[in-house]
Amino acid sequence: MLLAGGIMMAAVLIQCSTGLAEALQWQRNAGTGVRWLTSHLCHWSWNHLAWDLFAFGLLSLLSLRVAPSRYLPCLLAAAMLIPLEIRINQPMLDSYRGLSGIDGALFGLVATALWRQPPTNRRRGATRVLAGLGGCGFLAKTLYELTTGGTLFVEAGPEPFIPVISAHLIGFLCGVGAGVIKPIRASRSGHRESIT
Repeated sequence: MLLAGGIMMAAVLIQCSTGLAEALQWQRNAGTGVRWLTSHLCHWSWNHLAWDLFAFGLLSLLSLRVAPSRYLPCLLAAAMLIPLEIRINQPMLDSYRGLSGIDGALFGLVATALWRQPPTNRRRGATRVLAGLGGCGFLAKTLYELTTGGTLFVEAGPEPFIPVISAHLIGFLCGVGAGVIKPIRASRSGHRESIT
């Protein structure tokens, strides 16, 4: 939870500092550096930040409850792959800001962890229904944003803000991947073993 709290605090501090979000956002022509990471902490407005932080906080709590060992790999994969996808597949975007792609990753992780509950769990049916409904909800939100060009939750303001649906989808896939791929851990004998 310390990591999640630190991420949330950093995002608020960046929003409070005039010009810092612009300096730390991902920009197509800015070269490399840590902007691929800091861009997730930058937001276009307080409304944008509030929705992202609400989702991030809630999904972090849920992720750390149902899949704690997969939380950090999920965050890292999404933080790296979202800007890469934008660079390759979104040539019309000059800049990117926001935690919503990371939120999508945590959502994918939670849904996958709920779906993969062991057969011995007496609530497995209910968790699978919940995971299925969540996945359908994510799909419905994505379709709404694709067809309208707007966002479902964040209010459009005077900022040059458009939803980057591909970031949400890549994030979601990172979360599913983090929930499905078995981490590899070295055993005491020196051999590598996979764990679930």
